[in-house]
Amino acid sequence: MSYSQFIRYVLTFEAIVLNAGTGLLCLAAPAFFVGQFTDQTVPPVPLELIRWYGVLLWVLTFFVLRILPARDNRLLAPAVEALLFGDLVHLVAIYLFYQALPEWSFSFIIMLFFTCTLAILRSVWVYRYHTQTL
Repeated sequence: MSYSQFIRYVLTFEAIVLNAGTGLLCLAAPAFFVGQFTDQTVPPVPLELIRWYGVLLWVLTFFVLRILPARDNRLLAPAVEALLFGDLVHLVAIYLFYQALPEWSFSFIIMLFFTCTLAILRSVWVYRYHTQTL
């Protein structure tokens, strides 16, 4: 299996399991989503903003699943670059979240693990794409 095929499997897993699953959780049960990270009660308006996060995850899922069947790395490259940029911004958000709530909950650790892992895999893919070693 080539690295390009491997990253497509990773992106499919991320889109279906991580993004669509988390998006559905944010849309259907935002308080439960927040409860995975803290036991603090969240007022209704911030919970509605969590639903908006779920909407964005569903848009991201659609975007990735729409591009993957094309099997064209020229189409995939800007998407992987954008996702890598998102990983880096997400790491900043994770740091800021930890500053506000310095607890290593299971959900926090899983989020950090997946963000770092995906960032590394995407970095390798982007590097290999631009050096044409895929």
